[in-house]
Amino acid sequence: MNKVTVFGSYVMDLTTLSPHIPVVGETVFSGPFKMGPGGKGFNQAVAARKAGSDVKFMTKIGKDLFAPFVKNAFDRFGITKEYLLESDTAGTGVALIIVDENNGNNAIAVAPEACNELTIDDVKRNRDIFTSSDVFLTQFEANLDATYEAIKLARDSGARVLLNPAPVKEFDHSILKYVDVIMPNEIEASLMTGIPLDGMDSIEEIASELKKSVDTVLITLGGKGVYCPSVNGGLVPACKVKTIDTTGAGDAFAGVFAAYLSRGEGLERAIDYARAGAAISTTRFGTSPSMPEREEIEALVNEMIGGDKK
Repeated sequence: MNKVTVFGSYVMDLTTLSPHIPVVGETVFSGPFKMGPGGKGFNQAVAARKAGSDVKFMTKIGKDLFAPFVKNAFDRFGITKEYLLESDTAGTGVALIIVDENNGNNAIAVAPEACNELTIDDVKRNRDIFTSSDVFLTQFEANLDATYEAIKLARDSGARVLLNPAPVKEFDHSILKYVDVIMPNEIEASLMTGIPLDGMDSIEEIASELKKSVDTVLITLGGKGVYCPSVNGGLVPACKVKTIDTTGAGDAFAGVFAAYLSRGEGLERAIDYARAGAAISTTRFGTSPSMPEREEIEALVNEMIGGDKK
């Protein structure tokens, strides 16, 4: 119990606060600027690790000026470098992030670089990482063929497979038969199903469509919370906090959710911890550095959600 494997991206986050998100052709003065560790895979691995799980994370970076920084970040967050692969031909991925200083909303452009060079052979050579976990978590920010292979290996080994299908791109929908829980945000869910967003009725319709392929569907709705048709009432509200930066919230939700599932928590309880973790992450600037500790998560659950009530 309590073992989580994450497969996916590591990128360097290059982040700045801006008075607003620029429109096409507009230049704005911004600041402060910060550089830090990121990528959906790494953020989710850090979230699960800080929430108390034994985490292994597989990704690929370049042999470049970012590499020492990356290795230091793995050490700092207590994640083994055993499955940190290096490319001879591509650089470390980069994410350019603009955060609106008024509301914490963001715009992001990601250049995956070495993450796109993860291969099926990489996965097979490191198959032990996929055969020794209780929960497997992945996204669509790394090479898709390698991601599919990782999903299949994890499922065949008996792990519970969680998919955060972000960013949304063309993919082989047959892979969903290997997925136990799918966790898109509302925009991603709409794009996946082709159903336009139009209030909660459309969210319910989208969830029903996704549920045809995956048993458990969680659609994150930002400040509105999360919709899960398997939970009584469906809509689980977000925890109310003073938001500074929403960039890492989705990754916090996914990583914390994986951590508590790995410890045997039920679906509804794991969602409670995940939404608390996501809320706390928005009160800080950055992605992986904003991920909360287990004690913080459980304190907020005790305060706002009812604590030890089962």
